[in-house]
Amino acid sequence: MNQEDSLAVLRHKNIHDDMVHSSGLRGYLDLMQQLGIDPIPLLEKYGIQLGQLQDDNAWISHAAMIQLLEDSAQQTHCPDFGLRISQYQDIGILGVLGLILQSASTLREVIKYSSDLLFLHGSALRLYINEAIAADLFEPHADIVAIVFDIQLNDSTPILSKRQSMDLGLAVCHRVMRYLSGEQYQPLKVTLPHSPIAPLSTYKRFFHTDVLENQQHAALFLHKDMLNITLASIDHGLREIVDSYLERSFRSHQGSLSDRVQHAIRIHLSGPKANKTDIACMLAMHPRSLQRKLDEEGTSFEQIRDKLRQQLLLQYLADSKASMSQIASVLGFSEQSALSRACKNWFGVAPRQLKKLRNQDQ
Repeated sequence: MNQEDSLAVLRHKNIHDDMVHSSGLRGYLDLMQQLGIDPIPLLEKYGIQLGQLQDDNAWISHAAMIQLLEDSAQQTHCPDFGLRISQYQDIGILGVLGLILQSASTLREVIKYSSDLLFLHGSALRLYINEAIAADLFEPHADIVAIVFDIQLNDSTPILSKRQSMDLGLAVCHRVMRYLSGEQYQPLKVTLPHSPIAPLSTYKRFFHTDVLENQQHAALFLHKDMLNITLASIDHGLREIVDSYLERSFRSHQGSLSDRVQHAIRIHLSGPKANKTDIACMLAMHPRSLQRKLDEEGTSFEQIRDKLRQQLLLQYLADSKASMSQIASVLGFSEQSALSRACKNWFGVAPRQLKKLRNQDQ
């Protein structure tokens, strides 16, 4: 399956569930074997096929992966299950995104690429810089930034804990940044958004720094200066290839700007980046330039986003068994009531009434 087909599968399936590449479970079978537990019954329990784990490009339900890791940690009595799996993983699990990161010249660029393109690995994954939360843990004006990792699922499946998946994700971020930065990279502190089952000393040995539990975010704290240091790992040969890929996939000037904006919004609609500033950045434009050029085409960013939402809403109401709260989330609304208000503005009726009217017409 090529990258474009893979993205098409993701966009189709995330109507119901967030998906993630099966490479995120690389090492799972090895670790289960090492711990003396047959993984097949657990894989079957959560609807994950053995063949999917042998194909890094396969998409699996992220909710299923999260529950699999939690259940596996309990079955094996291995409280640091997520950390242990991370030791089987490297930048290669990220596929094309891993190549893009290896072309970055600074850690800041690595994080920017990750923030913009992490959906290529999993639709619910988020990585971004936060300077505000560092002020709560360090002296004022200490020039410390937090690299925050999060998993933001659209799916309504009740998940009691994401502990192992959060540990795994933060650990892989740590390993990738250390690989790209070499000895220059050293976190000053690490925070966890939960109370770990494993002793904190296990985490301290892994991250080689102090670890705080029950914090607001899963984060790695670094000196701000570290973000701008030139990376020794930069692969200049990849740079031209990556620029060509990004140009072809996200900045291509073929077709109208409106079409390219709609394409970018569609990719990011359910996440926090479906806004004018971030979409302009992805298209290598200033937001004001984006709006000016859209004005010349007789439209606006807001009109394009609303039209896309209207089209998708009608499609989901007709073809999907998803709940209204799920549809609201996929369309990028913060809550179901916001979708209801928008639907009334667009069509004069609430979503459920609209669904009944369309069913009557068919």
